[in-house]
Amino acid sequence: MLLRYAKKYSKFIVAQLFFATVWVFAQLLIPRLMVDIVDFGIMAKDMTAIINRGLLMLAATVLNIVALMISLYFLTRATAGISRDLRADLFEKVIDWSKETRADFSNSTLITRTVNDVKQVSNFIDLSLRKIFTLSITVIGALVVSFSLDAKLASIILIIIPVIFLLGLFLTTRALPQYSRIRLSIDRINQLFRENIRGIRVIRAFNKSDYEVREFEKATKEAYDANIKSESTMMLLSPLILLFTNILILVILFMGGGRAEIGTIKLGVLIGLIEYASISLSNIQQFASIITIIPRSKVSIDRISEVLSTEELLEIKEDTLQSELIGISFKDIDFYYPGSRRAALRNLNFTLNKGETKAIIGSTGSGKSTVLKLLLRDYDAFHGRICLNGRNIQTLTREEIGGIVTYIPQSSFLFSGSIRENIQTGKKDAGDDEIWEVLDMVQMGDFFRESSEGLDTHIAQNAVNFSGGQKQRLSIARGLIRESDFYIFDDCFSALDYATEKKVREAIKEKFADKGVLVVAQRVATVREADEILVLERGEILDRGSHEYLAETSEIYKEILASQIKSQEGEIR
Repeated sequence: MLLRYAKKYSKFIVAQLFFATVWVFAQLLIPRLMVDIVDFGIMAKDMTAIINRGLLMLAATVLNIVALMISLYFLTRATAGISRDLRADLFEKVIDWSKETRADFSNSTLITRTVNDVKQVSNFIDLSLRKIFTLSITVIGALVVSFSLDAKLASIILIIIPVIFLLGLFLTTRALPQYSRIRLSIDRINQLFRENIRGIRVIRAFNKSDYEVREFEKATKEAYDANIKSESTMMLLSPLILLFTNILILVILFMGGGRAEIGTIKLGVLIGLIEYASISLSNIQQFASIITIIPRSKVSIDRISEVLSTEELLEIKEDTLQSELIGISFKDIDFYYPGSRRAALRNLNFTLNKGETKAIIGSTGSGKSTVLKLLLRDYDAFHGRICLNGRNIQTLTREEIGGIVTYIPQSSFLFSGSIRENIQTGKKDAGDDEIWEVLDMVQMGDFFRESSEGLDTHIAQNAVNFSGGQKQRLSIARGLIRESDFYIFDDCFSALDYATEKKVREAIKEKFADKGVLVVAQRVATVREADEILVLERGEILDRGSHEYLAETSEIYKEILASQIKSQEGEIR
């Protein structure tokens, strides 16, 4: 997966690796020049050799700094670009999923994967190119130079290095399962935190604060335990490498000191060998300190890959059977939720034509929301056929469905920003006159005209500066400004008082006289003026007809009427 994303930035990566190699070469050149200064300058008392080698060391230092800065520039371009592309692809993937496809991923884990896991992968790429690569070639280069100075003493370094690598591999393997636990724990923490913030009023109302605190403590303790186990395993690596480094230096000094005394090795060479041995093992120590990024990133990469490789379950199919019908039709629809044996909808049949207003009413759990989920193609029907303007819904893309149907949900979600920006979410090029028109339709025009900011009135995060009824009316206005053949109102008048609701419904009826309107509600007052009302019970349409007809013939409709409070009943009559 990473190679596929890295391919786009191959030029930056190659440039970074080249300048990183130059940086390492300049770094390794400095101790080698120091060997010559000792042996051919200080020991031979040759000031010219000292000055020449000293100038070369200065040039190598300048080259080292310049190469490092250039390599970091290219590295930043590559890592930032890959992170951007990963997040963009994750968002694009998730935003197009149906509810059925998204069922295997909670909101908290999708947020964690898009933010934290991508950050972990970004760190891995950064450390791989900036550290792991340079540390590796530094160790290799130090060994090569050491062997060119004295093969016998250099072979001691070569023996120690595989031991350290095997030790690091063993400890890393043991730590890997704990990093998986950490990521799962973070998912759980995000989920609990998100639920508690959004449901703070419910938690306080039911005195559940202590319970939620205990649940959050369990999640944090799980992350704490996994962190302790993983880090306590990996932290053994650095002190063990330091121990081997000191042992190696002592061995080189012991063996090299005797040889220097009898003249079989020069003093500068011995100093150089100790310097290169220190460079080799200190780089391995750094490698050990960052090697934990590998198992961490492996977990994150797998989690990201799982999202990116998950294909939409509801495929776009080909269908040559089309009709000239301009409307929405449900024919012989049966539907079961995944994993359920009980039908949520059974033998559902109805048609909504342009110019008609139909309503669906029923008790909680009767299947009203399920009908809309099928209409928006969050799920596919188990049996039967849904058509939009003569085309099977399974042959339409989400953009095509959205072009035919405007859905106004019950939940009043508003984006942070201005009123104008929120309404223009429904129609990107909507002018101020159009915005004022829909605001007047939902009885909010005068409210904003009296405001000093008008359409630039700011909406805070979660629209906390507006009441429930105001948020619902703004949500309705955002849908009304869209241009489509059909408008679906999903119990989106529930937060409005009856007088306001009546005015809004009358404005909608006047503006959309030539459009198809489907209203889903529980209140009789909301649906009573529809051309046809469908009474839904346990997934079946038991009765249908006008308000007057159902009020006389439908037992279920009569029960719904009777269950309304007296003030509602008075307005209905």
